[in-house]
Amino acid sequence: MLSKVETLILILSFQTCFTKLPSTITTCHRNHPDLENCIIKAVEAVRPLLAHGNFGDGYRSPPLEPLNLDNIELGGGQQFHAIFSDMQVRGGSNFIINKLKANTSSMAFDLLLTLPRIDFAGNYFMKLNILLLDVEGQGKVRGHCENATALVKMRGVRYFKDDVELVKFIKMPMRINISVFKMHLDNLFNGDPVLSEAGNMIINDNQDLYLKEIIPGLQKALSQKFLDIANMMLAYTTYDEMFPL
Repeated sequence: MLSKVETLILILSFQTCFTKLPSTITTCHRNHPDLENCIIKAVEAVRPLLAHGNFGDGYRSPPLEPLNLDNIELGGGQQFHAIFSDMQVRGGSNFIINKLKANTSSMAFDLLLTLPRIDFAGNYFMKLNILLLDVEGQGKVRGHCENATALVKMRGVRYFKDDVELVKFIKMPMRINISVFKMHLDNLFNGDPVLSEAGNMIINDNQDLYLKEIIPGLQKALSQKFLDIANMMLAYTTYDEMFPL
């Protein structure tokens, strides 16, 4: 679900990163009578290209398959603390834009997104207290989530520098909901096979008990990551280039 957000960032900011856009990208004019649908169609048209990041005409972007994430720290209380590193996330290019509200004048974009399935793998360190059981481990993690949704609010500003009007995003909060979340943690209980299997079963059978601990930290980490990506890509973009008349 994470990479869905990155996708729209690429379209909203990619339209402007180059003097001449690659032929695969459709420009949406700021006064388009149906701006939201224009942007959605533009995203849908290039979605197959987002997986590998090759837009043609010599233009490339960071590929979405896989999306690499590192050093995500979640929780931190007595009930739950986890650090995920060297994560590879796949399935982000299969996003669905359910709804988009765009205001180019105020640089405000609200998105409702769905990701049918996301698979992930990497390393973990975790301490978890669930159903009075202390679960601790460090090693490899793999898993998936299904039917994840995200409400993302991209907020930006227009400003002048050297008599040129530029744009940047100042915040990008998001609210995430995950219907199904399953994972397998290697090396729980120092690798004891019986206890490790039991620990994984308890974790996956009680996802609601720990998802509430995971989601706030995940939202914060992803918001900052995508905000940094957006502003990096918009650093030399003018407002007129981004949304022409």
